Amino acid sequence: MHDGKLLMIRQRRPYGVHWEFPSGYYEPGESYEQATARELLEETGIAVEVGELVCTMVWKREHDRRRNVLAYFLATPLDPAAQPRAQYEEDIEDARFVDPGALTIAEIHPLHRAILERWWEARATDFHIHADVLVLPDGTQSYIFRQ
Repeated sequence: MHDGKLLMIRQRRPYGVHWEFPSGYYEPGESYEQATARELLEETGIAVEVGELVCTMVWKREHDRRRNVLAYFLATPLDPAAQPRAQYEEDIEDARFVDPGALTIAEIHPLHRAILERWWEARATDFHIHADVLVLPDGTQSYIFRQ
C-alpha cells in the first residue's frame, strides 16, 4: 500500500481479465513473508517491506480437484518513487497503485473483491475466507463464499 492506494495487477486469465492482488506460490525454504516480497517484485517490479497478515483464504475447485491456501499481507514499497511495471509474459497487462473504490465491481476478481469487502474500509484483519469455485459449462467461474 502506498498513499492510500493498493498495488494491484490486471491479470489475464482464461475466464476473463480482472484487477487482482499480486500473488503466487512459495518456494521451498521460504516463509510466506519472503514469498510475498518475491512475488510482488516479480509481478510488479516493486520491492516491498512485508507487514502484518491481513487474512487467509482457502479456495477449492472440484472441477480439477484443486485447493489453494493463501495468505495476504500488508506491504509497503521500499522506494516510494518506484513505478510498477506490467509483466506481459506472465499475462499481467497492467500493474499500478489503485484506489479499489475507483474500480467497478466487475473489474475486481471475485476472490479479491471478497477480501476488499471485509478489509478495505474497516481495515479489519485476522479473518479467513473459504471459497468454492465452480467451473460452468461455458468455462466461466462462479464463487460460493463460506465464513
